[in-house]
Amino acid sequence: MIHVMLPVQYLRKPGDRGTEPQKRLMLAVLQTVIDDCQASQTRQAVGLRPAVDRNAYRDAKAYLECTDRNWPFTFENLCDALGLDAGALRRRLTGDAPVTNS
Repeated sequence: MIHVMLPVQYLRKPGDRGTEPQKRLMLAVLQTVIDDCQASQTRQAVGLRPAVDRNAYRDAKAYLECTDRNWPFTFENLCDALGLDAGALRRRLTGDAPVTNS
């Protein structure tokens, strides 16, 4: 069987690293943490009753508070790899900073 690959499948723009598998995994981990931290707020914003998975919320908060860099997928390391300000994101997710529209 012959498999056809289109150039878009193997050629990327120089510097386009956002779609690499490890970057997608890092983004998925952060998205899960964000969802676990803000599920209640999101549900309230759309008019639904808040439903919080207390264990997921507790685990997400502990993950955010950890400043250890020994494990590749710690919050600090993920933010660095993705070019995000870990402190600012942490404050925003824990409610220590007001959310502003940019």
